[in-house]
Amino acid sequence: MWILGFKADADTIGAPPAGSILPSIGVKTFEGAPASPWLLGTGDVNAPATLPIPAALGTRSFRLRPALLEIGGWFPGLAGMVALLWDQDAFSPSTSEAGHKKFNQVFGPALSAELTKLINGGYDSELSRDANGMVVAPIDGIQTRLDRLGDAAARKNAVKAITKSVKDAISGPLRDALSDAAGLDEIIDPDELLGIDAVVFLGNELSAAARDFSLTFTDDEADYLAKGHASSTPVNLARLGPAVTDVVPRLDRQVPVKMRVCWFPEKEYSALAYRLKTTIRYDLHLLKGGPISEVRWFIDGQLLKDGDGSVTVMFEPVDAYVGPPQDQLAIFYTGGNGTLKYRTAGSVLEMWNEDGNGVYFGKVRAVFAFVGDPPLTPPGASPTVEDWARRGYDQTEDLSVMAVELVMDAAYEADIKQCKRIVGEIDRKHIAVNFGKLFVNPGDPPPFRQDFLDRVTAQASVTNAAGVEITVRPKLQR
Repeated sequence: MWILGFKADADTIGAPPAGSILPSIGVKTFEGAPASPWLLGTGDVNAPATLPIPAALGTRSFRLRPALLEIGGWFPGLAGMVALLWDQDAFSPSTSEAGHKKFNQVFGPALSAELTKLINGGYDSELSRDANGMVVAPIDGIQTRLDRLGDAAARKNAVKAITKSVKDAISGPLRDALSDAAGLDEIIDPDELLGIDAVVFLGNELSAAARDFSLTFTDDEADYLAKGHASSTPVNLARLGPAVTDVVPRLDRQVPVKMRVCWFPEKEYSALAYRLKTTIRYDLHLLKGGPISEVRWFIDGQLLKDGDGSVTVMFEPVDAYVGPPQDQLAIFYTGGNGTLKYRTAGSVLEMWNEDGNGVYFGKVRAVFAFVGDPPLTPPGASPTVEDWARRGYDQTEDLSVMAVELVMDAAYEADIKQCKRIVGEIDRKHIAVNFGKLFVNPGDPPPFRQDFLDRVTAQASVTNAAGVEITVRPKLQR
């Protein structure tokens, strides 16, 4: 069994051939360990039989680098393996080795010619069809061809046709090399080719999980099946992570509220409104490989300049995100435009709110590249967010800013807990109790929309179960 690993990626793409504006697709092959044995067994092999393929023979490892084609987007790279299966007859090891060496020499250029032909439209018929041979996606350019390579059926059609073309191209040189090395008795009883098959994966297909594959060899009435799997690990890996680094509260409003909690006498509590200045830090953590060469930061689609700056965002009213009884203060905090200030320094974005009359929810996006990647700056005078994003790695995280916190005073919280402890009514009714926090502590993750809504539900449950009755609702004044 003769095996070659191969790749076509950013390391192998060359200048366009004559008469074309599309690149030539070179191929790099990987032969495996020097002088690795290619014999799977000796003597007769009768079905049913299973022969192990030694790791030195059947395993290939290499690095795949995606390429940015300015005329057609990202080419994720192709990683594959090709195998020829032979029936060993009279060829001596030296004769077989002569053919094996010639195969290693001619396969790469032959496949390169066919891949360049594919990019330039030579296999559009195969790429446009499904597993049943029906046309499902007419090809209208290089981007469609790249997209169709991601379809398993279309790629299988193309690989089958390309394998046949490559086999036709290399058969003559292989026969010549074997004939030149063989003696008379070897020519009378030559080894027989039982088939050639190949498997190809796009680079991005292997990032999620290992993929099983099989190769079939059915020439000369043979019936063999080889099984294997392909997997990958990232060379470069980074993760975007947020953390609250500082919260500065400022009491903005305090009003008395008369109410009864459980069986306790009616009492006057205080509903409190705090203005919060929250600072959040987003770090692009390098987990593997690197270093990171460029980073572009975005808040809700707005490109942030390097250094210090600010963006205007829309805050939502707080009424949907606070529970009773402090929700009566919500009428004063109705949202509207607010300002977020920021500071970028390479792989770090620090952001804080200067104002805001409610709660803000948005997205922070980092587009970045590693050393050796194409530059991030897209061509054109007015690039869009997606123009930036398509050129590099892209990670997005939720962003939330709570500019206003509405809470009850410590006396109210103490009475609610006392009610729960003595009566046990809340537990017996299986009501989830969450008393929340008076303030957000530095280092807590940013509170997101569902966290707020869950807290409102919990506060309403506590209020109902504890029998809170607001008997006097004072007139609130600005």
